[in-house]
Amino acid sequence: MTNRILTATVLSMIAFSAFANAGKLAAIRQQQREIREQSEVATGKYVRFERAELVRMYRAQDRIFKLLDGVDEVEQLAPNQRTELFNAIEEVKAVIAQNEDDQQVCRHERKLGTTMKVTVCATLAERRSLREGGRDWKGEPSICSSRGNGIDCGGNAR
Repeated sequence: MTNRILTATVLSMIAFSAFANAGKLAAIRQQQREIREQSEVATGKYVRFERAELVRMYRAQDRIFKLLDGVDEVEQLAPNQRTELFNAIEEVKAVIAQNEDDQQVCRHERKLGTTMKVTVCATLAERRSLREGGRDWKGEPSICSSRGNGIDCGGNAR
């Protein structure tokens, strides 16, 4: 349990600092290689994972390796590639921590009323909560109507 928390913390720090310091890309590559090597060994510290979890982690790591191939600085990546790198690192972290709800996911979305794109990040639990809240809100009538009961939209008797 402590190993899992420590590894998740380290991955978070590396994910955060990757965007603050370009020299961390080598550390990201190295750490991902170490995680891959240890998870491929039948007696490694990642033996507790189901095959599906490992496949999910390997796919995220493959995206990381592909994005960082031939890249020395974060600034060499396009904004959408930086976001993809962050999301892939977060996915590896979520698998290792076995806590998908705390996985941060960032997306480029158009800002309402403009063509400008902004990066919006939220955990999967936050996104689910917003989605469910939207469904609840959508279920409420937003236009008042008279239902033949003699009460107007303000709740007053007619």
